[in-house]
Parts: sequence; structure tokens; C-alpha cells
Amino acid sequence: MKLLNQKFLTISIILLILAGLMVGCSTNKANESSVKETKNGKTNLRIAWWGSQDRHDKTQAAIKLFEEKNPDIKVTAEFTGWEGYWEKLATAAAGKNLPDVIQMDYARMVEYVDRDLLLDLTPFVDSGVINLDDVGELYINGGYYDDKLVAVNIGTNAPGIAYDPDMLEVAGVNPSALDPGYTWDDYIDISKKLKAGLGDNKYGIGGAYNGLMYLNYYLRQHGKELYNEEGTGLGYDDDQLAIDFYTYWDKLVKEEIAAPPKVTTTIKGLEDELIVQEKAPNIWFHSNQVVALQESAGRDLKLAVFPDLPGGEKGLYLKPGQFFSISTQSKQTEAAAKWIDFVTNDVEANEILAAERGVPISSKVRDHLKPSLGPAALEMFEYVELVENYSSDIYPPEPVGAAEVSALSDRIAEELNYGKITPEEAAKKFRTEGTAILEKNK
Repeated sequence: MKLLNQKFLTISIILLILAGLMVGCSTNKANESSVKETKNGKTNLRIAWWGSQDRHDKTQAAIKLFEEKNPDIKVTAEFTGWEGYWEKLATAAAGKNLPDVIQMDYARMVEYVDRDLLLDLTPFVDSGVINLDDVGELYINGGYYDDKLVAVNIGTNAPGIAYDPDMLEVAGVNPSALDPGYTWDDYIDISKKLKAGLGDNKYGIGGAYNGLMYLNYYLRQHGKELYNEEGTGLGYDDDQLAIDFYTYWDKLVKEEIAAPPKVTTTIKGLEDELIVQEKAPNIWFHSNQVVALQESAGRDLKLAVFPDLPGGEKGLYLKPGQFFSISTQSKQTEAAAKWIDFVTNDVEANEILAAERGVPISSKVRDHLKPSLGPAALEMFEYVELVENYSSDIYPPEPVGAAEVSALSDRIAEELNYGKITPEEAAKKFRTEGTAILEKNK
């Protein structure tokens, strides 16, 4: 009996030691987690973004200012180029280790919401932690999905036409011809005059702008969208709309009023663009590219809205260049919201960031920055504010498969520009193959 009691005592001691070891291991893991979330008694906030070295430098300088104004927060910066950024986030998400703040792209937003990875920011707006009092609705609407604000726009741009006013005047065209209100037919007349006035080996338009962004604009003018609400098909039923759009550009290319593909395929970078080389007076693109374009051209450029459709809808929109979102895996949501408010409203921070991501969404910040802007940046700011008057809500977030549809559109446009297919065949092919891609979402 005595021997039995000794064995029981020995076993009990061993079990107590093992339990202590297990508690110690658990405590160590908890401490490791705590170290990740706090450093030296400060909240550790992880912020991830993609971009160029210039963006990295500017953002890190803004982070330094943020830490000075929020001494209880320590930021860990996680940045990379576009290549590899989304793969890195996917790995982190799988390990439930996403950064607290994520720079988000409009084309990726639906995917992250569907995976329940983006926090609804509405409570932070309601409480005033994120202050949007100086932000117009068109600047913020793109961040909503299913009536939840899942992303805050941190730089706005808009579709537009950059043009060289001196080239227009040389060709005998008053630049005021591109003031808002001119029509698609007017644009043909203007472009023909430019072609005739500029001389040999020059064009009235920098190319055939018959890609997906421009088709979407044309559809929106007719009260349609590119995709249906469910993302399972195209958003328009009448292919005549696409036929008319493709026909418009097909005629301009065939008459060489718009630069043909034998010319545009030689363009490899901004320095090769026809407007830079003074071989065409304009280019259709996104407004945030005008600063770099003007630097390449070495002369003043202006921005104009796309052609108007008499009696049609407002086809333009303000497009978020990028967003900041908060991960649902974050335990530092309050600090993350403070960062988003900081880059939205702090004028010192925006002096540092210098609108590199696009035009700031706060009117107070824009007004503060304008006096210090160069001519191209000021043109970009004023253009975005002009577009507000000719815009409707941005198109819904793109569905899964949108990248495939975009690639399809590029292939069709190339075949059309080379005369391999007709506008009718282009519209039919886009309908058939685009629908096949999107039906996978059903």
C-alpha cells in the first residue's frame, strides 16, 4: 500500500511538471503574439502597399510624421512592387497574418470582400475616427460594396484626353473646341481638321481608342454598364451599341485620321507616344498620367473630357487610383483607422505624399496643395474637379474574370484595327467569348 502511494505521488509530480511546461509554452506563444502587436508598450501597426521607389520614400516619410503625431503607435512598413504584391497578401491571408492596413485596388476589391478579408469602415466614419466631412460622394462611392464602406480612396483620377494646345492652333483649331459639350460627331470634324492642318505623317488622333475602358464609357452614356449586377454576363443586350462604337473607330483608322496600328505598335513607353513626338496632338488615358507625359513631352499639355452624347447619360466617373482598407484579421483597427484619416485629412502628410497616388479626396487638402503645384499637377487637380460636373457614380466593382474580358477586348481591338474582322464580327465575338468567361461566376 505504501509503495502504491509513492507511485501515485511520483506520477502526480510528473503530471504537474508537464502541465507547467505546457502552460509555459502557451504563455511564450501568447507573449510572441503580444510582441507582434505591441513594441515597447506601443501599438504595432502593419501597413502594406505596392508602388515605385518614389512612392515608398514618400510613404515612409509620411509614416514618420504619423508616428510623431501618434507617439503610442509604431508602424511596420511592408512594401513591394506590383509584381508579387498580391501573391504575398494571399500567403498572409492563408496564414491569418494579413497586415492591418492594405493598399487595395478596385479590380481586386470584390475578391477580398467575398473572402471576408476587408472590414466595414462605417463605424469609424460614424464615430469620427475617419473624417470624411470634406469629401464629396463621387470621391468615396467607389469604396462601397454591399452598402459597406470597405475601402477609402487615397488618390483620384479620371478618364480624359490630354492634348497639345499649340498643335491645335498650328492646325487651325481653337482649343476651345474641346470644351465640355462637344459631341462624338464634333470630334470627327475636329480630328479631320487636325489631320489636314498638321501635314504629312501626322494624325488627328493618337490611335484607335476602342478598348474596354472606352467601350464602357460609351455604354454608360447609353444608360448601360459593361457587366450585369451579378457579374455573370454583359450589362447590355443590344449589340448595336458595340457595333456603333467599333464602327466609329474603324472608320477613323481606315481614313488614317487616327494613327493606324503600323504606327502605334512602335510605341514602347511614354517617350514614344505620338503626342510626345509631335506626330499627333492628343492621347486618351487616365488623368494621373499627365504629369509624367508632360515631363516626357517637355511642353505644356491640357486635359479635356471625352465627347458628349446629346440626350445621353453622364458617362464619366471619378476613379480611385488606390484605396486603403483594414483587414478583418487586424487587432489594431482603431490605429489603422487613424492612419486612413491621417492620409486623407492631414495637410502636412499630403505635402509629403505630393499626390503621387492621385488627386487627394479632401477638398481642404486639395485647396492647400494647389498653390505649390507645378503646371501639369495643377492641370490634373483642376481636371478632376471639372469632371465632378460631368460624372455619375463609378461602375460597380469588376467581377471575377474581368481581367480575361479585358484581354479579350484587347485582342478584338487589334484584329479590328488590322482589318481582320468587321465591327459586326467584333461585337459578336465580344458577346460570345465575354459571356463564356463571365458565366463561370454563376
